[in-house]
Amino acid sequence: MKFAKAMTTLTIGVLMSLQTTAWAQNSAKEGLERIKANVNNSKTNLQEYEKNLKTVEGNIAEVGKAKSQVEGQQKQVLQQVEENNQAMGRIGGQEKEIQQLINDEKNKMTQENQKIQELEAMIAKIKDNQKKREMNINDYQLQLTQLQEEKKIWSSRAGTLKEQNDQVNQKLRSLASEENEWKAKQKGYQGEVKRWSKEVERQQKLSDSYNSLAEVK
Repeated sequence: MKFAKAMTTLTIGVLMSLQTTAWAQNSAKEGLERIKANVNNSKTNLQEYEKNLKTVEGNIAEVGKAKSQVEGQQKQVLQQVEENNQAMGRIGGQEKEIQQLINDEKNKMTQENQKIQELEAMIAKIKDNQKKREMNINDYQLQLTQLQEEKKIWSSRAGTLKEQNDQVNQKLRSLASEENEWKAKQKGYQGEVKRWSKEVERQQKLSDSYNSLAEVK
């Protein structure tokens, strides 16, 4: 604002100087007065310029101070920009790392989904096997029931066979006893036959001897 005021005063002084020149041509006296007036105006203008110069110099000093402050602010801003860029770079790196982690997790999830599908297929196969095993168990259970019924029949027959076996064993024991009795008798008779055979032989020899003596007479 002070600088603008100084420029307005300068313009008025120049106009007055031009008017003074014009008037000097009309009258020497008026010209002298105008010269004096111009001197006074020049002094006034000098004072005004000096005043304006001080104002400008003050403004320059203020601008210098403001500039220094702004430069300090600029330095701080540049430092903050650098820090911000470093932070952005750091965040960018972290973003890449996190994105890589996300990709790794997605890949693992894909692999796990594939494993789940394989396990589901395996489970379905196992369930199918279980159904077949249930059918086998039912078939085996039926066979077991049939065997148990057959076992009852054979168990009942075993009782009958035991009775028959006991009877046969009794008969065998009886026959064995009878056989032993007959063998004992056989042994006795064999002894008698042997004894009487010897006796017959002895008697025959005696008979033969007597017959020989009779023929000699």
